[in-house]
Amino acid sequence: MTVSLILLNSYMLPRTGNITKTCIVTPEYPPDQWGGLARTVENVSRHIRNMGIEVHVAHFTVTDEPMILLDENRKDELIDGVMVHRLIIGTEDLSGRPSTMWDSPYTRTFKMMYQSLEILHGVESFDLFHSFFLFPVGYIAGLFARKEGRPSIVTIVGNDIKKYIFSLEKVAMCKSGLENADKVVALSQDLLDTADALSPIKGKAQIIYNSVSIPTASWMPHSVKDNAFHVGSAGIFKYAKGLPYLFKAMTELRKRHNVTLKLTGTIRDSEQKTCEDMIKRTGIQDILTFRPAVSHEKMTDWLLSLDAFVLPSVSEGCPNILMEAMACGLPCVATRVGAVENLMEDGISGFVVPWGSANAIAGALERITALPDRGLALGTSARERMTNFSLERERREWEQVYRQFDE
Repeated sequence: MTVSLILLNSYMLPRTGNITKTCIVTPEYPPDQWGGLARTVENVSRHIRNMGIEVHVAHFTVTDEPMILLDENRKDELIDGVMVHRLIIGTEDLSGRPSTMWDSPYTRTFKMMYQSLEILHGVESFDLFHSFFLFPVGYIAGLFARKEGRPSIVTIVGNDIKKYIFSLEKVAMCKSGLENADKVVALSQDLLDTADALSPIKGKAQIIYNSVSIPTASWMPHSVKDNAFHVGSAGIFKYAKGLPYLFKAMTELRKRHNVTLKLTGTIRDSEQKTCEDMIKRTGIQDILTFRPAVSHEKMTDWLLSLDAFVLPSVSEGCPNILMEAMACGLPCVATRVGAVENLMEDGISGFVVPWGSANAIAGALERITALPDRGLALGTSARERMTNFSLERERREWEQVYRQFDE
């Protein structure tokens, strides 16, 4: 630990403000996870590190193993000047005995999260806590920060405020996480408005959109002679991602066109049966290909192999994968969720359609196939649009948030 901290200092700029050491609390962080949340947390960690603040990440992973000890559950590693603490949290085994009114399958898990953060703070003495996702880490970090008299930030990103507020056992934790935070950052206006409906937070909240890099390679239309029109989507597929609506759209599109559907990512165990049932129901087995998640480094090449990208979500924050597809210059169709209307100008840099409508998705894809340039003008405009969402813009806005705690 001592050697790691000495190395950490070499990445840092001189720092004289009140906040010299921060703890970012998250359920996802690379390389353990590859999705949009993990990359957003990684970007923010680097932005704060470059301010000269010593950044620690408390990355919680929950396991079914009940025998996890607090003096054995942490592994520390230095990644690009950020100290990452991998914290394994156990669960209580309530099987094999009658349950009582005192039992809950999550009590021990949440208590271990809190205690692990307490132990880490005892060693490091953080000036500020910053959580990503309300449930459960936003609740845990906000509660602990309030008890210790430390300021805290919570970033709401998607499912935390669009899903868990409808869960009776989670909504109180979401509300507490919002109320205990000194600052709330949302990835879209829609998320901020939803959070404010749960607990009035607009007076201490702001929006910071994600960022994207513009790749060197730019999409060009593929030859249509004897080739299929390749539609693609990518992500961690769960209910919020709206995959069944894309399946239905493809059944309509294939009636008039030679099409394929390419997916890359992972399907949540809870959604596996639904996906299988929808594939059988729509009969798209012969035009569907699914491959495991493509690495971030190879995602551009995969996107460039498509003719159109679709984000069929019924709920979103600020979708990184859509931003990457647009940055490639690929013609895109996206549902009107989260930050999509801020990212994409309907009919100019893509097509924005109502969520929960397979017909709307199919209609937008039909429009792309009918365009003389196969969507090149849409993609060119999308690529230009994404220059407004640069890493530098994101860095400036996060620096402004942290400087508020130095005043």
